[in-house]
Amino acid sequence: IIEIGAVKIKNGEVTDTFSELIDPGVKLNSIITKITNITDAMLKGKEKEEVVFKRFKDWYKDGVMVAHNAKFDCSFVDMCYKKYDLGEFTNPVIDTMELSRVLNPDQARHSLSACVKRYNVEFDEEGHHRADYDAEGTGRLLFKMLSTIDSSFETINDLNRLVDKSIIHKIGRPFHITL
Repeated sequence: IIEIGAVKIKNGEVTDTFSELIDPGVKLNSIITKITNITDAMLKGKEKEEVVFKRFKDWYKDGVMVAHNAKFDCSFVDMCYKKYDLGEFTNPVIDTMELSRVLNPDQARHSLSACVKRYNVEFDEEGHHRADYDAEGTGRLLFKMLSTIDSSFETINDLNRLVDKSIIHKIGRPFHITL
């Protein structure tokens, strides 16, 4: 992990942000630098993963986590929980990629870029692949997606009704709410 970025959103508006770079203690692969525009110089002197992750954990507390392709992001969160003996990650998770697959089954592409275009979320492809920017785009995407759903869906548990239970094993972790 070289960056953690997240936003708290209420009623479609960002109310708080968490954005920190992390010194991985090793030189970055040039492919990572090309994708993220994060350089070794930007990471030099930043705090280590454990310190930043624990601060992040304190920041998000028991909040609902939202991610696009949540399996990817949650794998890093799970890894940190195990690595730093923090117990088990049990926060509810909503995956906007899976929600897109449920809401737009006729669409072939469900990448973050495709989804923000489909839902008219302002999103700059140049800022893409930076944790804080992607987090804000994902949060705004979720807000737009939820606005298209029947108003009888009032809680996270209600969203489970959208998911075909015969395929849930393919898309989610059994102890999380993943759409």
